[in-house]
Amino acid sequence: MVTALSLLNAPFLTPKPRTQLKTLPSAKPNSPFFFPSSFPSFPNLQRHRFNVQPPIAASLKEKVGCFKKTLSDFTGLNYWVVRDYCRLVDSVTALEPEIQRLSDEQLAAKTSEFKKRLNQGEAVSDIQAEAFAVVREAAKRKLGMRHFDVQIIGGAVLHDGSIAEMKTGEGKTLVSTLAAYLNALAGDGVHVVTVNDYLAQRDAEWMGRVHRSLGLSVGLIQGMTAEERRINYQCDITYTNNSELGFDYLRDNLAGNSDQLVMRWPKPFHFAIVDEVDSVLIDEGRNPLLISGEASKDDARYPVAAKVAELLMRGLHYNIELKDNSVELTEEGIALAELALETNDLWDENDPWARFVMNALKAKEFYRRDVQYIVRNGKALIINELTGRVEEKRRWSEGIHQAVEAKEGLKIQADSVVVAQITYQSLFKLYPKLSGMTGTAKTEEREFLKMFQMPVIEVPTNLPNIRKDLPIQAFATARGKWEYVSQEVEYMFRQGRPVLVGTTSVENSEHLSDLLQERNIPHSVLNARPKYAAREAEIIAQAGRKYAITISTNMAGRGTDIILGGNPKMLAREIIEDSLLSFLTREAPSIEVSDMSISRKVFSKVKVGPSSMALLAKSALMAKFVGKSEGKSWTHEEAKSIISESVEMSQLKPLKELQKLIDEQSEMYPLGPYIAITYLSVLKDCEVHCTKEGSEVKRLGGLHVIGTSLHESRRIDNQLRGRAGRQGDPGSTRFMVSLQDEMFQKFNFDTEWAVKLISKITNDEDIPIEGDAIVKQLLALQINAEKYFFNIRKSLVEFDEVLEVQRKHVYDLRQLILTGDDESCSQHIFQCLWYHDVR
Repeated sequence: MVTALSLLNAPFLTPKPRTQLKTLPSAKPNSPFFFPSSFPSFPNLQRHRFNVQPPIAASLKEKVGCFKKTLSDFTGLNYWVVRDYCRLVDSVTALEPEIQRLSDEQLAAKTSEFKKRLNQGEAVSDIQAEAFAVVREAAKRKLGMRHFDVQIIGGAVLHDGSIAEMKTGEGKTLVSTLAAYLNALAGDGVHVVTVNDYLAQRDAEWMGRVHRSLGLSVGLIQGMTAEERRINYQCDITYTNNSELGFDYLRDNLAGNSDQLVMRWPKPFHFAIVDEVDSVLIDEGRNPLLISGEASKDDARYPVAAKVAELLMRGLHYNIELKDNSVELTEEGIALAELALETNDLWDENDPWARFVMNALKAKEFYRRDVQYIVRNGKALIINELTGRVEEKRRWSEGIHQAVEAKEGLKIQADSVVVAQITYQSLFKLYPKLSGMTGTAKTEEREFLKMFQMPVIEVPTNLPNIRKDLPIQAFATARGKWEYVSQEVEYMFRQGRPVLVGTTSVENSEHLSDLLQERNIPHSVLNARPKYAAREAEIIAQAGRKYAITISTNMAGRGTDIILGGNPKMLAREIIEDSLLSFLTREAPSIEVSDMSISRKVFSKVKVGPSSMALLAKSALMAKFVGKSEGKSWTHEEAKSIISESVEMSQLKPLKELQKLIDEQSEMYPLGPYIAITYLSVLKDCEVHCTKEGSEVKRLGGLHVIGTSLHESRRIDNQLRGRAGRQGDPGSTRFMVSLQDEMFQKFNFDTEWAVKLISKITNDEDIPIEGDAIVKQLLALQINAEKYFFNIRKSLVEFDEVLEVQRKHVYDLRQLILTGDDESCSQHIFQCLWYHDVR
């Protein structure tokens, strides 16, 4: 058994030296810039890349860097903090044999025992080791997953109100069960907050099995009535996404009577575990939650302002600042706008056109279709820049959304005025105890400490990380970058290695898709368009298979690991759906589905055994007869739901119990249990296939990740890198950037020196350069961008703190009146009247 202490002392693996290639004659040996080493060429590639750095020097440099990393790991504070947690791991491990001997009933009875001990005055720390041992055993029995030692450390970090930084694939979801269970014993409610509805529902159903088996109630907040929300908030552990939680808090404080309240008043907040905490508290920190009411109806002004914006020319009539998305009209622009609108003053109080014109210009310059939003069913829908998902319920405020609708010629929805608002920072500060988990938080540790007093603890990986991060390549032109990206994808495809390409927008993902189609490379695209978004889970499940090429917009919060060789559970489900859907329904899918026939041809076919084939055939016949004999007709979505419920049934009930259900059911054709048994049989075949294919992919080098631009935060780039090399798997990453990328323009990065340097070395501007100087320049740019956005968030929090004093006072008074009795309400009213008279 691997212990936490042995993990800390694990040797670091040194990357292999690069292969020596011929030297470019014009390059100087001592120059800080050099042409990157490449993979061996193949006939379809016309360009070659070269490396002037000798292999011995490169190897020595890598070893020195590895030694420095090792030294910093053992001398840093994080090492000693983690080492201190190892004593808890030893205590939990020592209790394991005793806990294993308990029956399911005795294990569940431990929850009542812990609650009783807490009520008798014992501290939570006194029962922590035993509680963790109980959860570890429950997870092993209900999920077939035993917490690793490092996951016990992660659970302890969460319980202590810190942020656990755990790399992708290390099992953060399972880690949350430890701290959630321990803190739920107090009976005040625990909130597990995710970044979207899919993850909240998945975790409530999946991890909820552990908590329910131990006698705790589990709730889920998702598209339900006020009464249903109230019931779910009363549960011991409640799963929700961050926006649902914030809007419930605001709505409760706009309620007209106590029957409309849904949270646990008077103390709605006790302890929260925030998944992807950096995404929620930092990335979303600039976007306050708003509840709006209808304002004055000026719908007719937006299309007119959009026409005026088309007349105005940038540089002549107005200037823009990319960094903060601001617009400034020149004297010529003001004169032309006033002439077009037939007004003497754009800022006339009685006829104010300035706001509409400025918003129209912002919509023209900063809000691009297929980048910031897509148009679907006559609506402009926002694309989350961090996750690449469409946010249908969200709208830009202050007239921006209406300006975008006018630009696109869409029906303009009513303008709005803010009724209630709160930032995520202010919302989560309401928790007496707050913790979080993510794969990338260390670069923002100072902000977490300053804003929330939450340290970031790096939890060691269960197995050593052997991923190889290749040097960043910089191109003078975007054309050269995309050409090299497509070449690298093609080379990897010929090898059979899976490739994940991260892009920043729908527009870029589809541009790269067109380039790969020209090269006849089958691939999958995952972006905000419905035909792709509907197949997100399937696309991610296939992304680790041999020959799989996946182009995706930002990967934050996807919630599904890329497993080398493929995800057997998703593959088994896919086989079941392909075999049975045509028998369950004749209806076509309501959502346009992208053509995957070419992509699937390159995947090796899963060999389904004879017993599974027989079960599939019998299930298909049963589905057909159920439809005919009982006159049942299902829609496509209902048919998929039947299969989903059957798959879930297979996870909840053992095989003998499923067989018993078939024998005991009064129905002639017990379809659900039979599909569940079929799924379990197919799953075994898929596990064998995926294990074999995964070994082959590992031999080839694992998943290769390509980043096509640098983000404004290093943390987002690290999220993409983290997709490769999960749980000790091999893998590699490469970032390719163009000096024409938006970030360089936004932060006024001086690119002339780099372009001149390239022109001195080669006449071809499409050739990349890489080296320490380039990396330092790019790193400095990212750090400056991080500081800039940190200051914006800091200013927003400071501004909100002024409102927070008033908001807290008013909200507390409202709740006292809503939840109090007549006598206490009268006292508060008299106090207010007395205070008014005194003033």
